[in-house]
Order: sequence, then structure tokens, then C-alpha cells
Amino acid sequence: MKLALVGATDLTLAAAQACARAGVPVACVATAEPEFAIGYAPGGIKNFRHADVAGWAAAAGLPVGVGADRLEAFLAAQAPDFALVVGWYHLVPARVRRRLPRGCAGLHASLLPQLRGGAPLNWAILSGLARTGITLFELGDGVDDGPIYGQRGFDIAPGADVGDLVKLAEAAAVELIESCLPAIARGTLLPTAQAGTPSYALQRRPEDGAIDWTRSAQDIERLVRATTRPYPGAYSTFDGQRVSIWRGVHLRQAPNVLGAPGQIARLPEIATPCVVTGDGVFGIHEATDASGADAVPALARAANRRFE
Repeated sequence: MKLALVGATDLTLAAAQACARAGVPVACVATAEPEFAIGYAPGGIKNFRHADVAGWAAAAGLPVGVGADRLEAFLAAQAPDFALVVGWYHLVPARVRRRLPRGCAGLHASLLPQLRGGAPLNWAILSGLARTGITLFELGDGVDDGPIYGQRGFDIAPGADVGDLVKLAEAAAVELIESCLPAIARGTLLPTAQAGTPSYALQRRPEDGAIDWTRSAQDIERLVRATTRPYPGAYSTFDGQRVSIWRGVHLRQAPNVLGAPGQIARLPEIATPCVVTGDGVFGIHEATDASGADAVPALARAANRRFE
């Protein structure tokens, strides 16, 4: 089976290695630039998990095409039997999929039909899920609604952040590819229809990480965990500068603090600077200013002042 790999992230590279171990090595690669325009963001977006897939393919001596607008022409020229789409932010049109005699499968970071759509790992944390996973499925005309080849689930530990889920998702994806791809190549594994009530996740932008301090401390903790590295991070404004908050926690055992949402408190019982929220106190463990420098010491000296 002549395999085309389509994608542009760290997970794409992990998938390439998994395909080789499964005995179905990649024959050609289609990838994309780190910044690109797309329907929901015509002004352009940045792929924060972009990897040099083109460089890897060139080093491996594989044909490579760069750009979503060149995908159809590239696959027509290479004539693969099957395409595996991993870390690709664009729909693959039916006219492109019809060129692939063995089909076109994709990986999605949820247990479909749960969280069809964008940013599924981020939304898994934001919505308070206790479990999520990876699905290998046949691409169709809808959004992540095609029949399923296989799934691997994993628990979301209390306090886990999106960086933790990225690692778990990669391990699950690798296992899924190594398990399913040889049977797909032999023609002995056929996809089955999705079962259950779907839920949908919409795409997110960096500005969605803005902290509303009137929200609950639990909601703010989830936002921080869901947007931390490798993503742009949750943020607020202090002294006219953006402060990115990478780690923090809802302080459930904190003393009662009376203040306005966004007001900074320095409590003798707690080592880290605290911020009043809509229903409690949030402790900041790691934060950086606009230059990337540690912002925690300055916040620790800012008792009674407020995030803007």
C-alpha cells in the first residue's frame, strides 16, 4: 500500500515513525506552513505545534508538497493508495479523497463522536472531562463524522494540563497506528459507524485565553491548564503589560479573602501570589511578562493592586 502522510505538527512526525514500525512506511508527504489562512480565520492563524515535516521528508528522500492549496495536485502526481491525515487543519475535499483507492483516514484527539471539531484536547480540560482519547477514522464530507477504524482512551488526571494530554495523545496515536495500519493495508480492517450522541467543539484562538477574573477559580484553573504550553497560554494585563499565566491552582483551602475580582492578595499562609476570583482565590505558580521574564516576584510585591 503506497501511503501518503498529510500533516504539519509534532504528531505528524510521530505518526511517520509509527507507520515505519507498522511495516507500512510513508511514500510521500504533504505538509503546510506554520502560518496560514483558513475559513474561520481569513486573516491567518499560527500552528503552535508546527514541526519541520518538510525537512524530515527531504532528509528521508521522500517527495514532499508544501501548502494546503497544493494538496490535490501533489496527491494526483504521487498517486498514493491511501492517505493518513495527522495534524492537518484543513478539510480534505471529496474530489481529493476520491483519488485514493484505499481511502483517506485521519486521527482526531477525542473519543468520537465526542468533541468533533477543533481543539479537542483543550476543550476536554475546559469542559471538565475525566477521560478522552484518540480516534482513527475514515474522513468523510462532514466534520469528524466518518466511520471508525479504532480508538484508544486515556484518563485525564486531576491537575493535568494540555501538555500532559499532548504526550498521552501521541502515545495513544502511535499505538493505534501500529495496531490498525497493517490490517488496513491487508484489507482486513474495515471502519464501523460512529455510535452515540455527538458533541461539537469549535475552533479556538489565542485571544480566547484572556482571563475573566469574575469567573470561578475552578474555571480559571481549567483555562490555565487548557491553554498552557505548547499553546499561547492564559493571560491578563497588569501595569499595561500582558502577563501570561502558565501554571496556577484554585486554592480550595485558602482563607476567606474579601476583594474585587482580579485584585492581588499576599497571604502569610500561602507562598505564591493570589488573585481574587468570582468565588474564591486563585494562586499563580508560574507567569511571565511580555519579555518572557519571570513575573511572579513582581506580582508577589503587588498586594492590593489589580489585574486590568
